[in-house]
Amino acid sequence: MLTVLVADDEFAVLEVLSMALEGEGHRVLKAGDGADALRILSTQPCDVVVCDEIMPVMNGRQLLAAIRADDKLASLPVILMSETWGTSLPEIEGALVLGKPLRLSELFAHVDRLAKARRTP
Repeated sequence: MLTVLVADDEFAVLEVLSMALEGEGHRVLKAGDGADALRILSTQPCDVVVCDEIMPVMNGRQLLAAIRADDKLASLPVILMSETWGTSLPEIEGALVLGKPLRLSELFAHVDRLAKARRTP
């Protein structure tokens, strides 16, 4: 079982992703924005972070930068969800970028792969 932190300001997206990941047997922590996610990360160990790119208070890119700047969190895998609207996905160093709407099977595969890669020296 992995612990996955999901951060999204859209309640419906947050709930659907949480239920889907829990259905895969993962423990899910939920945050409504990047600042909330960072507070959770300061007290709860996680295996992977899945966050929206556009959120109030602290967006996904700012959260990613804060994670990479923290020595304790720097190696934490981050999946950034980005609305592409028919354009190509943005290149964001330090994160895997997935387009919205997500294919859940693709998300599950990436969560498992990234967590496994982090645990394998």
